[in-house]
Amino acid sequence: MISPRAAVLQASRGEHGGHGGHAARTADGIDVRHDFSACINAFGPADVVSQAVRNTAFSEYPDPHSVAARTTAARAWGRPVDEIVFGAGAAELIQSVCFAFIHSNDDVLIGTPAFGEYARASTLCGAAVITAPLSGIASEARHFIDCILHVRARLVFVGSPISPTGEPLGRNLLGGIADACRAAGSVLVLDQSYDAFADEPIGWPAFGGHDAVVHVRSLTKEHAIAGVRVGFAVAPPAIADWIDVVRVPWSASSAAQAAAVAALSDEAAQHVARSTTVLRRERARVADACQRAGFRTSDSSTHYLLVDVGSAPRALSRLLERGILVRDCTSFGLPRCIRVAARTPDANDALIAAFDSLTPPFPRDDRTSQ
Repeated sequence: MISPRAAVLQASRGEHGGHGGHAARTADGIDVRHDFSACINAFGPADVVSQAVRNTAFSEYPDPHSVAARTTAARAWGRPVDEIVFGAGAAELIQSVCFAFIHSNDDVLIGTPAFGEYARASTLCGAAVITAPLSGIASEARHFIDCILHVRARLVFVGSPISPTGEPLGRNLLGGIADACRAAGSVLVLDQSYDAFADEPIGWPAFGGHDAVVHVRSLTKEHAIAGVRVGFAVAPPAIADWIDVVRVPWSASSAAQAAAVAALSDEAAQHVARSTTVLRRERARVADACQRAGFRTSDSSTHYLLVDVGSAPRALSRLLERGILVRDCTSFGLPRCIRVAARTPDANDALIAAFDSLTPPFPRDDRTSQ
């Protein structure tokens, strides 16, 4: 029987939240009333976005160059259209970046904790993955920049706000990372998929025109269109062109392209602004309730947060008994922790009540959740 490449044997299957994630498979056959495992806008998409998807014609191939979506994005963001790549979500664009630029045995540096697709896509392309902790703590930030200059990796992956903690890294720190990548001959892949949820968004693209930065952003989160798959990359024109060259033809559906155009409208932007304001307020309420119950939480600027429950698998099981699905963060290297994304006030009331089931015997010590 034919065997796959060695890199495929080394790669793992992705672990994600939502209905297709590991936690959801664990919950198979259980009546899940509230899903806090995926960081999607609980208020759903704006009407203009839903209508655009419903009105899409499916009888013809989609535009392989996504001209309408890219042109609309260029106008909205004030960037040249040749800097913009459209794809089927951030995951496809991340994989395309790796496929385009990683040689076998190249080093790739990832700031952790991090979205698992950075490492998985890099591994599939034959890279040696190196990780280093990264947060807004000054010592970790300095160490990470030192790693960039020492390792001189082909690609450097950073997400801000961080998943699963929700911590922002800040424009000054990210600018320092971008400049260090330029000095090291590396390319920074900056994932801003959750920036729209942040208390103080750094803006998109954060460093437009920087010659060492590929910006990646999924619109599926704030616009609640995860099933449609909508993502953008903004990069120097030559890099953007090579990312587009390696993408699978027609991977970005007509519905995704129509949704992207609608999502960039004023109506959709106003919907996102209103709903994310509520979600951040609800996140603060959930965090307060967790802390009153004796559980540490991450210092999140977004609608999701990390909760130290002592044992993530046991907490997942207990909460499922109450119809509550959360994200087990063992795959992030945080087996004590779960991630919860705030939803509507009524759903969050159910989560807060369910935390009563997470009283001891869950152990607690002086270690931080991050």
